[in-house]
Amino acid sequence: MILRAKYLLPNSLRVIENGAIAIHDSQIVDIGTYAAVRKWDNSEVRDVGEAVIMPGLVNAHTHLELTHHQNLLQRTPRFTDWLTQLIQTHQSDPERVNAAINDGIEMSLTGGATTVGDIHGVGKSPHIHRDSPIRAVVFFESTGFSPERTRIGIDRINEYLALSPQPDALFHPAVSPHAPYSTSERVYRHCLELARSRDSPLCTHLSETKDELEFLESGTGAFADLLNAYGISMSGWTPPKCSPVQYLAQIGILAYRPLLAHCNYLTDADIESVAESGASVAFCPRAHHYFHHSAHPIWRLIRAGVNVAIGTDSLASNWTLSMLDELMYLSKTQASLSPETIIDLATINGARALSLDRVGKLENGWYADVIGIAIPDNGQPVVQQILDESAQNILTVVAGRVCFEEDS
Repeated sequence: MILRAKYLLPNSLRVIENGAIAIHDSQIVDIGTYAAVRKWDNSEVRDVGEAVIMPGLVNAHTHLELTHHQNLLQRTPRFTDWLTQLIQTHQSDPERVNAAINDGIEMSLTGGATTVGDIHGVGKSPHIHRDSPIRAVVFFESTGFSPERTRIGIDRINEYLALSPQPDALFHPAVSPHAPYSTSERVYRHCLELARSRDSPLCTHLSETKDELEFLESGTGAFADLLNAYGISMSGWTPPKCSPVQYLAQIGILAYRPLLAHCNYLTDADIESVAESGASVAFCPRAHHYFHHSAHPIWRLIRAGVNVAIGTDSLASNWTLSMLDELMYLSKTQASLSPETIIDLATINGARALSLDRVGKLENGWYADVIGIAIPDNGQPVVQQILDESAQNILTVVAGRVCFEEDS
């Protein structure tokens, strides 16, 4: 198959007019102008028209099992109040969870994502991903703060991995100790051992709220109240009296170069530690806005050399699962970021954050994860037009397979 369009964007810094790529099986085998590609390839041609062919977007952090939670929770600036609502509306029926994930995958593909880093905690959802067309790193989530719940959390993550489908080109199982306020040091260390033994990524939520900082510093505040409200014992636990980043460094997690979700509240020392460790950060711009957080340190992270990626979080804390929508919002609210940087955050940086090879650019021998974006063609630089509010994803291809086409 040959894909052609008025513009081809192999990466954020290169534009080819009247461009095309040739795809064989799951990989790109040629790239350039349409005339050059067509010379030797007689494959079927799909003409995307007045559009940009570019690398598929990577949603580095999402919770697709919460797709049916849209408009179910009341928006609140206090994270623990929102979390309480989420616990109360928790859905344990595997069939309903699987339906939510299927719908989330469809929304993701429609919104330009060819890859997701998806957090899973319920049902047989990994099999849904394994049988779906989207590329996915599936992070099995584990919690457990008190000694009793720690044992449950360890058993749970072991069971998830034992029942998980085997990895393949599109499906990559991984682990995710949830967060320092919900997960004991023992669970964190167990997840680290699992990740090392399987050579798989590890993701955790970190520095998401100011309440989390207080909890680790003194053992007080909203998270202590939440644990008490649910009868989760804090006996035997001593606050580490440090920031969440420094806590992960102390227990050996940071050295594994994990994916850190959110990181809304970081000191300069925290940012230096993250940069030195080689860890990545997944910033979720609209979820950040949903919870009324203070300004995110994204530019400080980038300037320090941290690999920053972009995620949508979930429909319990966002308005859509469209990565293109996420980038448009980021462009409007982060004036310090160039269009080229924003494209990188959602493509090659996301692939690096999820430890995926040959994903995030359009190059010979790389996976054919491709999208087509209709743009206004208003004379502005092509990369800038991709972020225009009128731009629209009209084609999504994963591993050479057409997974979404407008009006298809």
